Amino acid sequence: MRRLASAVVLLVVASACSSGSGRRGDASADAVIDLSLPWPDGCPPAANDKDVGAPCTTGGKQCKSPLLCTCDPQLGARLAGVPCFCTLAAFAKNGSKDPCTDSVPADYCGSGATCCNILTSVAYCSPNICLINGGCLVFVAADGGT
Repeated sequence: MRRLASAVVLLVVASACSSGSGRRGDASADAVIDLSLPWPDGCPPAANDKDVGAPCTTGGKQCKSPLLCTCDPQLGARLAGVPCFCTLAAFAKNGSKDPCTDSVPADYCGSGATCCNILTSVAYCSPNICLINGGCLVFVAADGGT
């Protein structure tokens, strides 16, 4: 399940960080991917000082730029079974070892949120209450890292 989560979240975050011109303005999707993980009670919380954690709905355009909604369709796919909230995401700098420490400012996610990374390629923000077992998801390359 975590491998599926890894691939799906990478696809969503990476596509969301791309040019806004490719984003659909409605809530349509060619595929729906069910990502039913045990999200903690209280997730999503109220928005923090950077609006990370603000509730949003699929296609509702409630997230202020540059935030994105975790439930918006990306590249024709929409996630189901995830809490809908606004988040920040940024591609890592070339040669990054950890985009949360070498690609974004220390206060990137704001209060009550944690910077997590996807395969040292993307930094994204998760409200602390939404961290499963108190930690970021661990992402594994589809080829096992080879």
